[in-house]
Amino acid sequence: MNMNRPLVSIALCTFNGEKYISEQLDSIINQDYPNLEIIIVDDNSSDKTIDILKSFAERNENISLVLNETNIGFNKNFRKALTLCSAEYIAISDQDDIWLPEKISRLVNNIKDNLLLYHDSEYINDNGTSLNISISSHHRFLSGNCVKQLLYFNCISGHTSLIKKELLDLTPEFDKDLYYDWWLAYTAACTGRLNFIKDRLVKHRKHTESSTGKDKTDTRLLRVVHLNLFLAHPLTPKPIAALVVKLLSGYNELAHKSFSKKLFSLLISNRTDLLFIRKKSYYSQIKFLIKESSK
Repeated sequence: MNMNRPLVSIALCTFNGEKYISEQLDSIINQDYPNLEIIIVDDNSSDKTIDILKSFAERNENISLVLNETNIGFNKNFRKALTLCSAEYIAISDQDDIWLPEKISRLVNNIKDNLLLYHDSEYINDNGTSLNISISSHHRFLSGNCVKQLLYFNCISGHTSLIKKELLDLTPEFDKDLYYDWWLAYTAACTGRLNFIKDRLVKHRKHTESSTGKDKTDTRLLRVVHLNLFLAHPLTPKPIAALVVKLLSGYNELAHKSFSKKLFSLLISNRTDLLFIRKKSYYSQIKFLIKESSK
């Protein structure tokens, strides 16, 4: 260990990830950053994942392996892993990606006073072949106090993020209906201490078996849940809270109306901010707002 560089914790959650976990762990172990602890929490895998993890832990003294006796789910497992991290800096890892060797070094060198710093990622398929697109191909990135832009969409993935442990103290419990990385990003945005670098530092695997790939939840119903969570967040700025109250009132109209003019008007007047993250044409945006305002 090189104690001249601050310790960085890697929070890695696994569940039935035997297919890709060895490649991911190799890429983490081979980081050019010299001072890492790797916290792995397995969520009661039933395949060969645990055997693979034990093998890596036996060969690498900086790996701490925790095995859940029961499956607690995606968000709770990440909260558990993050809580077990001892370093001031925490990097979050999926189980099926490939990290570039300089990922941690680049993030540590650039985080400065931010609570969360994130980067771009290149998409790969199941076989590791590049799809020639990245997160920034279809998302605009955010920095600073950008709370309003995070109400409807998120561009900040856990696997791209380096956070300071201080952020965990400011973030309420993770809710099962909102991805943990969006919740962390929203909290960081509320403080204004959020930034990004343009580097593509992870090969991010896109496949149907991923947690996000399996999510088929009704997006408008979920949007209402999200807005209520943001409204209850203790750091939500008052002007944003006032807007959220109005938006929720518009959604409530859809219980007895086929179209909410109130909601549509609010969405139109705030379109630039609420739809900022997604790189969509004006026509696509209007089509989305009409659908969102219709029963």
